Amino acid sequence: MRALTCRLALTTMLLGGPSLARADQVSAEQEDGEQGYIAIEELSYEAIIEASDGYSATLRIRTALHNASLGERDVVASLALPATSQLRGIRVARDGKWADGMATIIRDEPARRDPGAVFARALAPAERGGLPAAELVAFGLEASSTIQVELTVAVYPRLRGNNWELDLPARGHDQINLARDRRVLVKGLRKDEPFWCEETSNRGKPYIVTSSRDGITAKWPAHLAKQKLLEGHYELTPGPAGFDDGEFRLYLRLGQTAPPRPDHVVLAVDRSLSTSSLLQGQTHRMFTRLLDDLPSSTTFDALGFSRRVEPLLPLDGRAAPKVGDAQARNELRRALDANEREAGTDLVATLVTAIERSKAQRAKRPMIMVVTDGMLPISVDPEHVRRAFDKAVGRRGPRPEVLFVVDDPLLVRSGLDPSHPMARIAAALGARISLETVGQLQSTADADVLAAPRVMGELQVVLPENMVLDHPPPSGLVAGNFALLTGHYVGKPAAALEITGSFDGDDVARRLRADEQERLPQALAAAIGGPPDEAASEGFVRPPWYAMEDERTARQGIVQASRGGFERKGYLDRKIFRHYLTTRVLPRARVCYNHALIRDPAQAGRAVLHMEVAKGEVMLASTGELDLQSDDAKFVACLGEAAWALDIPAGKLDDKIYVLRYPLRLVPPEDGKQADVVEGLSEDQMMELLAAPAGSASLASVGGS
Repeated sequence: MRALTCRLALTTMLLGGPSLARADQVSAEQEDGEQGYIAIEELSYEAIIEASDGYSATLRIRTALHNASLGERDVVASLALPATSQLRGIRVARDGKWADGMATIIRDEPARRDPGAVFARALAPAERGGLPAAELVAFGLEASSTIQVELTVAVYPRLRGNNWELDLPARGHDQINLARDRRVLVKGLRKDEPFWCEETSNRGKPYIVTSSRDGITAKWPAHLAKQKLLEGHYELTPGPAGFDDGEFRLYLRLGQTAPPRPDHVVLAVDRSLSTSSLLQGQTHRMFTRLLDDLPSSTTFDALGFSRRVEPLLPLDGRAAPKVGDAQARNELRRALDANEREAGTDLVATLVTAIERSKAQRAKRPMIMVVTDGMLPISVDPEHVRRAFDKAVGRRGPRPEVLFVVDDPLLVRSGLDPSHPMARIAAALGARISLETVGQLQSTADADVLAAPRVMGELQVVLPENMVLDHPPPSGLVAGNFALLTGHYVGKPAAALEITGSFDGDDVARRLRADEQERLPQALAAAIGGPPDEAASEGFVRPPWYAMEDERTARQGIVQASRGGFERKGYLDRKIFRHYLTTRVLPRARVCYNHALIRDPAQAGRAVLHMEVAKGEVMLASTGELDLQSDDAKFVACLGEAAWALDIPAGKLDDKIYVLRYPLRLVPPEDGKQADVVEGLSEDQMMELLAAPAGSASLASVGGS
């Protein structure tokens, strides 16, 4: 029945519209008069990840191919692979009996092979930074039979926070004869450990079913031991035999420094609307475990901050509670469980308040632990933060150790670049900083958070002329990030590479020796129900019926998967900003003006509202460029509150920071007409400043008149 449905759908597509490239493609040999007939269909597709705490992992792509025709058929399939992955092995099975394959060579001329012979080879990315692919060729599939093919692929997951992540590409929307679902399995985990696809947990099941149409991110816990301050791994993979080139990979991450030993700890929890609604509860559990590990004489305090800073433990001049104080712990739990949140992020006031409360406790080794989502106003100058911090500390006061724990799903995915506002402020303060997923921290990892290092800047990789990176390295590293640099070499590669960087003016260097991997095979061969020797001796070929048009659409599909696969939802644009400014801010500004007219009927002029928005929340709002008929402090304060009222739920997934300038013209009543507030917004007055994903620094207009 499924074959008939697919046959009708394909016939409709051929008659009614142009053919479309899809990310993955299965092409079957067609006989005379079979236009639109689906001879080969894919029954299932599985992505099996073998978890590893090394710098690479193994991905097994297992697909089941069914010959629905009444005679033998050949099939050619192209399958998109994760970025920078390498095809390493092949297995085939029929009736559950698996047979291993072996390496072979590539023959250029199309030819036939014996029925049951199966081949695979790697396809290089069609463009710089694109996805690699595997081309699978199976000869003479028996009528009404099903075979399974498993490709072994070396993959290189990235480390984000406490998890390994691997992006699996979309398989395309034009899935006439492809499996609609993709089953994802992660093996090798510790007992009862979960894994995730996007934000969906396996919930104790062995696999997660995802749509083949979507690109997804698989995620599983990491257990890397953190030892050295700058850790790295340098790996070489020679090209196929007969070639003098190859690929290299360089992995860099920050380890740990000696943790501080505070006698007083101030917890500051971000309560702005941009944070997760679960963050405060998760922070309480993490902080409680940290208190358990501190000496019994250590005291603690807690603050909540957003637009305002509020003590969570009102001390009223009393001594701060010790870490074992059950009553104080319960009071902190109740304050965080209340989950109070509001717009705004005033980090400067938070740090100053924490310092002042620490000085009141006469702490000699204070520490301030700030848990935040990292969304800060771009206008906050790191040097201004440092000066305010130094002034609060004073000349003789003990300088608190500052630790920023940055927890945000968007930053965890994209990474926290040293150019991000959060990292720049940490660098200016000489603060420790780590990108973590607080809710997934295990008890053994809580103490590791205290050992997070400072931001490393001035990262440099010294390469000889015959070695070239695919992309420039980042400007530095932040703990919790994991930099994977890939490149290509011709001739003899360097036996070791030197990596240098700087921590708050102190230089650090590492020399990494090369770890040479096994040479990549040109192609792979296997045979159904027998040894692969004969197929391997003959070599990889394409069947004669496989035309250039088939190859072209297959490669187009892989390129398409390289450029898409992760649909961007919840991102702001000009139209959304316009809607919320005119429905939430402008009406409130009109009310403010009407009240001002009661105080002064001749009041008129103009004002400009300044707002900084991240994830739909106003982080900072102010009123400037005032030109009023008469001074009115109440009116100006009211306009400021109108700016704070901007809230854009549609932007909760947008990690960019938007700087808005919203001019207003105040029109007094004339000839019996009502007063009005008219927006003066023009195309160049609403600007988008890309502060995340990190590394962007360009301005682009998102305004509209």
